Amino acid sequence: MNPENCEGTLAVPLGKALNSIQCIRDRVRDGESGEQSGAFDRSFFWESFNQALEAMSQDMTNLNLASSKPPQPSLQDGEKLVVSVLNSIQALSEVYDRLHKSQGVTLRRQVRDATVEVLDGVLQLVEVIISSPLQSLTQEQITSTRGVWSACDRFARLPKGKQKQIRQNSADQNVDQLH
Repeated sequence: MNPENCEGTLAVPLGKALNSIQCIRDRVRDGESGEQSGAFDRSFFWESFNQALEAMSQDMTNLNLASSKPPQPSLQDGEKLVVSVLNSIQALSEVYDRLHKSQGVTLRRQVRDATVEVLDGVLQLVEVIISSPLQSLTQEQITSTRGVWSACDRFARLPKGKQKQIRQNSADQNVDQLH
């Protein structure tokens, strides 16, 4: 198999997906969560977020492995892998969108920033995979993969309890009153 055919197995679908990933990241970065009405179930939200992060982390690991060791996936398998990555990115952004405004400005900002950090990491890893030599795991890929994992792990450190939330909401109101 000549190298140009190998490059197409992941580089072509990843190149096509890059714009979609950037659009999702930009929508999260520039948008507002909590546009849904109705009651907010905090435990369901965090459970859903953790599941979305786990799926994304797994998909990014699979993508990285598929691009770094022989045999390279077929074009069809590469496209399926990229679709899976896009689905997990979309799922993460949809869960973020469910973070209700009642949870306070500070928490919503922290979750948004952490989500954008994950999506930035995904973009960086995809760009590295597209530009990396085939069938070799580069140091840049390893570093980018760790960056995605680290960004996903950041969610574990976000406040989730009601007591912290009340303090944050009070702090938000105090800041708002200063303006």
